[in-house]
Amino acid sequence: MGAEENLNELYKRFLRHESKPEDIRRLMELFGTVDDQTLQELVRMQLDDPSAMVPFNAENRIRYDRIFNNLKQQTAPARPARKIWTAISAAASVILLLVTAGYYFLHSPSSRPVVAAQRIHNDVKPGGTNAYLILSDGQSIALAGERSGVIGMDAGKSIVKTANGQVEYVNGHNNHDNNKIGLNILQTPNGGHYRLVLADGTKVWLNAASQLTYPASFADLKERKIELKGEAYFEVAKDAAHPFIVRTDDQQIRVLGTHFNVNAYHDDGGSKTTLLEGSIRAAGNHSEAVVRPGQEVVSSSTGRLTIGQADTELAIAWKNDQFMFESEPVRPLMKKVARWYDVEVIYARDVPDVRFNGAISKFENISAVLKILESTGKIHFEVSGRNVYVTK
Repeated sequence: MGAEENLNELYKRFLRHESKPEDIRRLMELFGTVDDQTLQELVRMQLDDPSAMVPFNAENRIRYDRIFNNLKQQTAPARPARKIWTAISAAASVILLLVTAGYYFLHSPSSRPVVAAQRIHNDVKPGGTNAYLILSDGQSIALAGERSGVIGMDAGKSIVKTANGQVEYVNGHNNHDNNKIGLNILQTPNGGHYRLVLADGTKVWLNAASQLTYPASFADLKERKIELKGEAYFEVAKDAAHPFIVRTDDQQIRVLGTHFNVNAYHDDGGSKTTLLEGSIRAAGNHSEAVVRPGQEVVSSSTGRLTIGQADTELAIAWKNDQFMFESEPVRPLMKKVARWYDVEVIYARDVPDVRFNGAISKFENISAVLKILESTGKIHFEVSGRNVYVTK
């Protein structure tokens, strides 16, 4: 049997979850010997799967090419281990799992076989579009249960829920007190996310377990001030005369018009702002800093700001509907899983400090995520109801 034929057979066996440890070891060896076209066909095989969330087509060719390039880089025989994950389609997650599995089999003789976790008796579905909108008069609107159309009025604006599950503020009635700022609050629960277009045209993506407080209208305001708890991605409408300001517990970000991500979860130990486009000025309790595209600014517990180079794809993976982790310890990683799947994570005493590289669609059930993490053979999970038990 030729190398190409053998590779196809081993790969199909892997997709059927029938691989033995020696099969995966041989498969990874073959990945380093076959030509580019053969590897591309294997990637295409999974992207063409009709059950895949993002099947192969012209629109996702760039993503497909990046999957292939990463795969090729990782299987080059003489190439050292390095950063291996970039943005991927959900359909290619099995290929990325294969790369992870192969790495551990080739570099860790004591690793266990990659098998479906037998202790995941139950499964948990992913989160979705869900949030609560609180108007300035205290009225609370459960957005998941609302039909599209006008759902409320505040500060002279009509509040519209669009057909694609997004809240927008548009011109409405004029019978309101211009001296009263109508503050609205958008809250996402665990297992929820939501999109919002503010009255000035600024677009906001709000992650799970987050809260955004903002004026229903920016009319007659010198500054566009909002407050964030949790995580959000912003595409700020340009308005040089009215700076846009995002406040967290320990940062204040001042912009005119730009794209950036703010992670300000209380239990993550400080705010981190990642800039993708434009420029921002960040202020902490004791310092200020100008941040350029491709950089991130992190607040320390003492209020100092630290600027460094950012992995922008990693920072906004959640906004692009992915889990992506690179050399990430299990506990902060599982915080993200807990927020999105609305589960409680319970650790045994002897859980090792394992770090993970990987990426998978946020719209897979929790079992798919946990199986990728279990591929190291060093950590295991058991799902019972909405509890996830982590053991060695």
